[in-house]
Order: sequence, then C-alpha cells, then structure tokens
Amino acid sequence: MSAWKDILKDGPVPLYYQLEQHLRERIASCEFEPGAPLPTEDMICSQYGVSRITVRRALAALREDRLIERRRGVGSFVAERPGGINNHLTGSLREFLAAAAALDTRTLSITTEPAPLDVGKSLRLIPGQDVVRLKMVGNLEGQGPVAFLNIWVPQEVGEGFAENLRKEVPVVRQVEKALQAKLSRAEQFIQPDQAGEEAGLHLGIDPATPILRVKRIYYADPDTPIEVAYVRYHPERYRYAIDFRG
Repeated sequence: MSAWKDILKDGPVPLYYQLEQHLRERIASCEFEPGAPLPTEDMICSQYGVSRITVRRALAALREDRLIERRRGVGSFVAERPGGINNHLTGSLREFLAAAAALDTRTLSITTEPAPLDVGKSLRLIPGQDVVRLKMVGNLEGQGPVAFLNIWVPQEVGEGFAENLRKEVPVVRQVEKALQAKLSRAEQFIQPDQAGEEAGLHLGIDPATPILRVKRIYYADPDTPIEVAYVRYHPERYRYAIDFRG
C-alpha cells in the first residue's frame, strides 16, 4: 500500500484528480465489490501521502459520477452497478460516417470554454482545461431539423479550424485532419431523455418531449479521444434499426 505514495506526482495535473483516477481504476478492477466500503479518509491519506482536502475532492468527484455513495457517520461505499440490460453491438465506422454526412448541418455557435466534467473525462483532459465547443443543427432535405448537436474537440485543432468548417464533411473528419490523426473507432451510448429548452427550440418540439439522446466518443490511433458529441434527435424523424443475422 505504501508504494502508492509514489504513484501521485507533483506537476500540472492536480493531486486530487490523479487520486480520483487511481481510485476509479481500483473500483473498475473490482478490488472493491459493489456495496463494499472504501478505505477511510485517514487510510487513503496514509496510503497515498496526501492531505484530507485532496482525498475529499477525489471522493466528491467519484460520488458525482455515482461510483460511490456516502453514508453519514459510516463512510463511503462502492455504488451498486445499475440494473437492466446492456447490449454491446459493433458496426462499420465508415458506413456510420457516410450516413452522418447526409445531414445538412448548420453551425449555431463556436466557442472556447472550460470542458464540462463529463466531457473533460471523456477527452482525458486536466480539470478545467479549455475545449472548442460547436452547437449545430442537422437537417434532412424535405423533413426539417432532425438533430441538435453539442460537439467538443481539443483546443489543439487550432484557431483556423472554426473558420474553415465544411458542412458537407462530418466534423470528426475535419478534426482528424486538423490534428493530423487517424480516426480508428467510436463509442456510442443511447439513452432516453427530454428535449430540453435549447434542443426543443431548434427541433421545433416541446422541451418536455421524450427523445433519444446519443453520446459519441471518437478515437484516433493509438486510442486517443479526439471528439465528444451529444446529439438529441427529433422523435418523429429518427429511428435506430439493427439487423441481426444468424
């Protein structure tokens, strides 16, 4: 355990963030089973050689992601894994991007801002690090708006990236070129949600309308995340079909 004192290093990455990532790895590896208690704050301080404030900030981030839960007067425990059915499917990235290119996209805004917590973690950034954010609406000819997109990409794409966007080319392909990277894969997560005020406005639906919300993370060799996108789809103009073959 004392060897962990050498894992955290002083430098540009805050100690609490390094500690959070290491505790996250220990949970993911099932060192602590769901429902099991974590070491106390004093024990973690001793194991890693850090202050109580550092430990509390790391634990707070894990609680925010619902990986652990705090029980007053008792301590912190690993959260139970969510129930339900989780299917993992694979497909062609090339075909997926070809379908995405069919959308006629309109850029609403391009800003540079600190990455939201979830986006920063998906892009593996230092907390508070700036990213480029694009808000876009995707339309299909003759049908109207189909998708409202929030896209975050690393600031390293450069100042000229926003000025030279081409609407007929998927954003991730342009990020790939700007970063001189090679796109290798993508992850996609689909969940039910409500449209919300901003997406409802641009999709022409009530903010409380049930919709499908998609999160995508694109990776380039060697497994480096280069784009995070959240897409809200119009419920009457988007469907997700899977062809299962024997």
